Amino acid sequence: MSQSQRKFLRQLRAVGDRGLPESGTPTGCASILNALVTCGAVERHQAGRGVVVRVTNSAAFDSFVQSHYPIGLDNSLADATDRAAGVRLFGDAKAARRGEWEGLFVRSTQPGATLVTDLGKCLALDELTAIGGGAAIVLGGTRRWSFRGVVAVIENAEAFWLHEQVLPNVDMAVFASGRLSERVLAWLASDDMAASEYVHWGDYDPVGCLEYLRMRGRCGTRVRMHLPERVSELLPVHGKRSLITDQLQELDALRRLEHDDAVTKLIRLFDEHRRGLEQEALLIAVAGTQSVDDRAAAGQ
Repeated sequence: MSQSQRKFLRQLRAVGDRGLPESGTPTGCASILNALVTCGAVERHQAGRGVVVRVTNSAAFDSFVQSHYPIGLDNSLADATDRAAGVRLFGDAKAARRGEWEGLFVRSTQPGATLVTDLGKCLALDELTAIGGGAAIVLGGTRRWSFRGVVAVIENAEAFWLHEQVLPNVDMAVFASGRLSERVLAWLASDDMAASEYVHWGDYDPVGCLEYLRMRGRCGTRVRMHLPERVSELLPVHGKRSLITDQLQELDALRRLEHDDAVTKLIRLFDEHRRGLEQEALLIAVAGTQSVDDRAAAGQ
């Protein structure tokens, strides 16, 4: 039974003899209403120019609810602590806002880079990255991870998997997969990660700026934005207008927030060029630099 159907049944139960206008029956609840009428739990009554439906047999109504929803109508979404609980309580795994566990991709090209569990066991992140390109850890339950060093939080996949081309000196890269989840953000802000500093590398657009400020709001001045001078050169050439025109509300919100020099500079660039820049543009810039260096080494 869907959440809208549960809500409809609760409303029917709550209004009592007043009833609900049948014309306001939500989409997807018509079959439920017809079944309630058929079993004698609910009746239709003329009310002015319309029709209201109301519970006329409480015992039949309760029996219908019990047969279709044994746990009842009053469970809160907060009770769905994981997706299994979502199925058990609501017949819908997606009723849970998040599962009990969350996987996270991390990688490092720095010798000796190690993640440590609360049990004192070590994950040789540098070795796993050399072998397989990266590693996956799980956040959730009682498991805890700690790391000491400079951590890059990277918005998009290609930039993450090639992070060392742009950020060769960071000790670990974390894949944000777009907007950083609340669970990952809580981990970064936790005492377990207190010995780390953060570099936020996302798209150079209003949403990317808001994500950066969201991290600073939780982790404070340990967070800085990766904003090389090259961004000012690349934005007018490779920037996309849609990154501004589709994010005007975010840009307005950004102007109202307290921000630092990096965001102030980007707002000025947005206003000047009416474009934003995808972070992958820095990979193009690195590739171009490497080509020049390769030709120089070859004596061309």
